[in-house]
Amino acid sequence: MAHGPLSSETSAEARHRLRLALSRYYRLEQFDLFFAPSLHVAQVLLSQLFLRQEQARNQHRYASRYPVTELNNLPAVPLIAGSIMLVPHIELPNGRVRPLQDCQNQGVTEASESFASVLHQKLIDEAHLFVTRLDRHAEICSDLVLVALRTHDFSTLVRSELRLFEQGLTLNATQDALRRFADSEWRPYNAATVDALSLSAPLPLNSCHQPGLPFASFNVPASLIAALSDAEDVVKWPQQARLQLNANVRGSGKKSVNMTHHLSRRLQFLLSAGGKSEKAAGRLAGSGSGPKSD
Repeated sequence: MAHGPLSSETSAEARHRLRLALSRYYRLEQFDLFFAPSLHVAQVLLSQLFLRQEQARNQHRYASRYPVTELNNLPAVPLIAGSIMLVPHIELPNGRVRPLQDCQNQGVTEASESFASVLHQKLIDEAHLFVTRLDRHAEICSDLVLVALRTHDFSTLVRSELRLFEQGLTLNATQDALRRFADSEWRPYNAATVDALSLSAPLPLNSCHQPGLPFASFNVPASLIAALSDAEDVVKWPQQARLQLNANVRGSGKKSVNMTHHLSRRLQFLLSAGGKSEKAAGRLAGSGSGPKSD
């Protein structure tokens, strides 16, 4: 486990330690890692970067300043009105996995719902570039977003410019993340997986999510969604008439844990009780202090 922060440690040193820890826990050795305080800031930085790349490709006054090989080897990232799109790897609230090639054809992969989950290996095997929050399945900290570029897919020029952008940011959450790694109770992955799920009582329901995700999604009348009390494992999408029920089992990433039966019982309880008077049920499935797989 990582040691606690040193009082004399600089911001650059803390970020370096954080990069090393993330590479180790999440098998990111083939990626260059950068940080931003939010998805929006990451989107702005990447938009600026790839807009400048396009200018360097298209204008001789830029191209003459850089080696031709640097420009020719840069992968194209689609820009719309000078901005990139963040394309979710997992589409919510429908619970469908978008092929990574489709994400990359449309913009930059937003991997918050797959990073550190049962889909993590597929993400790191196939993605060239992705951004992700670190507070979803990884449960590291909020206010910190990871930008990961596969090293051999991007030029030194792109990576050095992104590092310069990053150095100009204030990242207050770096030490929070390092402290999280030092917590003996913390585990890096959410090992939960959920198959297709059907319920006959108290309400006939069939899940609509793609099997194998760490949550289940259901078509539920908006009036019923409104009647349910809030809980940590329940995500309400009233405008889309969708109910999302999250599963969370902490693990090392070596194996998955099927939580279909657990979520079936949880959903039955929510619907039969209406979830109206039950405030603590969210702690049964989906809290950071929940079950561990290994």
